[in-house]
Amino acid sequence: MESPQLPAAYEVTQLDGKSVVLDHTVELAKQGSPEGTLVWATSQPQGSHRLEKPWFSPDNGLYLALILEPEFEPSRYGEIGLIGLLSLGWAVSDHVAPMTDLRYRWPNDLLLSGSKVGGVTLRKASDASWLVLGVSLNVASEPSEVIDGGCVVIEGGCAEIQPTDILESFAREFLHWINRWDEDGLSTVLSALKGRWGKVGESALIDLAPGESVAGEFQEAREDGALILRTPDGSKTICLNEFFGL
Repeated sequence: MESPQLPAAYEVTQLDGKSVVLDHTVELAKQGSPEGTLVWATSQPQGSHRLEKPWFSPDNGLYLALILEPEFEPSRYGEIGLIGLLSLGWAVSDHVAPMTDLRYRWPNDLLLSGSKVGGVTLRKASDASWLVLGVSLNVASEPSEVIDGGCVVIEGGCAEIQPTDILESFAREFLHWINRWDEDGLSTVLSALKGRWGKVGESALIDLAPGESVAGEFQEAREDGALILRTPDGSKTICLNEFFGL
């Protein structure tokens, strides 16, 4: 597998598959590694994602984490999750067969042909000095442990795709979208996501904490990215930071 060619904004490290990428990158952030540090691997032990849920990580996948040094209010940290999700979607769309059904599940899952193939999560420093974006994508193998899990090769009809192809695309797309977000605000990201995630009335189940879930019907995503659900007890608003545990 050839080494990926990424923009100069990134300082890239490839792991050998023996470490969990997100955990390794968080430790680097704690040690003072700079913004733009991007750690990736095509295999890893079972990773952890949001709420410490396991992320089953089959080989020939793309597992990456990126260190950021936010110069914006902590109340907006969750918006980086949407930027990461959108960038992943655009990166995957560069390589799948035409007319492949690509959708998002608010605010962190990527679906191809109805199957979950990828997701994003966030970790932050207690002193707001760093933020780590984690991205996981099943590229060539489906996780047998996940009922609705899929992979890009099968659901996207692209047998020749390599994790490095998507890594290169993601690196470019993330720079593009975070710059658009910085210049034009979250509305430009939400506009690009609109139409590819929940429809009004669609059922949704959101896990907020271990053992705590909210079930309802999708109503809309507000201009700040928050989700509004209609539940049996009335309208429920879930903010991005609340979802990501920030």
